[in-house]
Amino acid sequence: MLSEWIKRLSPLHREREQRLTQARMGVTLSIRRYKNLSKEIQKEIRNNGFAEFLIYDRGAEDEHH
Repeated sequence: MLSEWIKRLSPLHREREQRLTQARMGVTLSIRRYKNLSKEIQKEIRNNGFAEFLIYDRGAEDEHH
């Protein structure tokens, strides 16, 4: 318990916690932007009527070469 209290008071620990919080917020924001953009792209594809002609790549694990 004392070691946790000391860690919280440490300037280095506080700096690391702040960087971690900023990184989390950046990742959360990036994921939110990606989801919104993906939805917009999907909507535009449906609106343009060419979705049925698209071929989706499922990745390397689905290749049967």
